[in-house]
Amino acid sequence: LKYRFLDLRRPSMLKNLRLRQSISFAAQSYLQSALGKGWQDEYYIWDCAAGTGNLLANFKDKYRIFASDFDKSNVDIMKELAKTKESEIKLNLLENHIFTFDFLNDDFSSLPQTLQEILKDEKKREKLIIFINPPYSTSGNAKTQRGTGQNKANVAKDTKIYHKYKEFLSLSADELYTQFFIRIYKEI
Repeated sequence: LKYRFLDLRRPSMLKNLRLRQSISFAAQSYLQSALGKGWQDEYYIWDCAAGTGNLLANFKDKYRIFASDFDKSNVDIMKELAKTKESEIKLNLLENHIFTFDFLNDDFSSLPQTLQEILKDEKKREKLIIFINPPYSTSGNAKTQRGTGQNKANVAKDTKIYHKYKEFLSLSADELYTQFFIRIYKEI
């Protein structure tokens, strides 16, 4: 884990991190203009493909923010960033609100109890914002769009959500981001 932080000392990596933070801030500014100044006190936030938590920078109420990722090493990094006292990349999250969860395969019953209660309560669920930059990948065959002959074969076809909604989604089911959106739309 410590070696992943060493790379942040390079100016180009720090510049990228600051850019991501400014994008996150712009998205949060939009939410404030759309939902009102005190929106963070009223709404819950769940980034269900959080990676290392870049989109969650600058959020204030750690009791209303949830972050999950299917990659345990990303979850470990977010937990470290949540513990950090002083850092440009500190995350304001509770440790038990950061968890491993494969949004395209896992059942909601494996979510933290607090988040399950929000999903089950219609009034609270209406106040849940899925704040996400979903992964982009297309399932393909041996010939990729770049013509390299290398591909993550069936990357989007090996999920439970793909199999559950492939008839409904047709060809767009081959896109991971479409699978995220359909699960959010149909199941949340």
